[in-house]
Amino acid sequence: MLNLIRMNLFKMVHTKSIIVVFAVLMVFSNISSCLTADESQEMVKDIQKGEVTLYSSDDLSASFGIYVDTPVRSDGTLKEYVYVYCSDLNSGLLLLFILIGAVLFFRGDEKNGFIKNIAGQTKHKYNILLSKLVAVGVYTFVCMLCYMLIGYLSFATGVALVDGGISFGIEYLPEAIKIFALQYLLYMAFISGLLLITEVTKSTAVGITAGSFGIMGFGMLFVTISQKVFNTDFDISKYYINTNISKVNMDAGADIIKFALVIGIVYFIIYNALNILWFSKKDIV
Repeated sequence: MLNLIRMNLFKMVHTKSIIVVFAVLMVFSNISSCLTADESQEMVKDIQKGEVTLYSSDDLSASFGIYVDTPVRSDGTLKEYVYVYCSDLNSGLLLLFILIGAVLFFRGDEKNGFIKNIAGQTKHKYNILLSKLVAVGVYTFVCMLCYMLIGYLSFATGVALVDGGISFGIEYLPEAIKIFALQYLLYMAFISGLLLITEVTKSTAVGITAGSFGIMGFGMLFVTISQKVFNTDFDISKYYINTNISKVNMDAGADIIKFALVIGIVYFIIYNALNILWFSKKDIV
């Protein structure tokens, strides 16, 4: 098992598509920081003039598209960087890049036939799946961490802020770590579901498309249709992984955190149990 994990990690860092996705993500982190800083400065000026109203992410969580909160308080002061970063985490932007790399990697060796060469050398076929899942977990963690470092470097060096840097927010670090860990769990649960879709359909395009639609909020169409068909106000979207991702931020209440934790654990276990079952039964060789 350890050899399989090391092999997959080696393959991951030498896969061109993964390198390209990671590089684009790092560039996007810098661009995102610059755009956020520019918008924040303009918003600060508008707040001082009394010409703007701030909205919370909760006001947008049920809408289509990807949104990022501008890190400006109601009094016109900038929030610390941990708020900016956590806002990026719950916006779905980072997850979109990560899932593309994860799906490409997961299907890569099956397309080129490499997996057939090692399938007969493992005691259980699902060990191949688990080792790849560990590699994807490492990739996800590294992407999340490096996105934060590049983004803060952009702010701290004044690249993003013309008139100075922004405080990281060390005093908020314990809560930020808690949000990071919970979002990591939700990300891995979401990606596990996409990997299942990718394996069942044997299509990279289907996995990436399904993930993109999920992040963009197209699942709300199912909510609207089911409510009209069954004449009910029951909102199934609160059980969606992406809905809980959008609600987990630095200001989230304990009830939101606990509910998201349960959702992440349940979906992660169910998806990967199905992944193991499917991978164990499918014909590789």
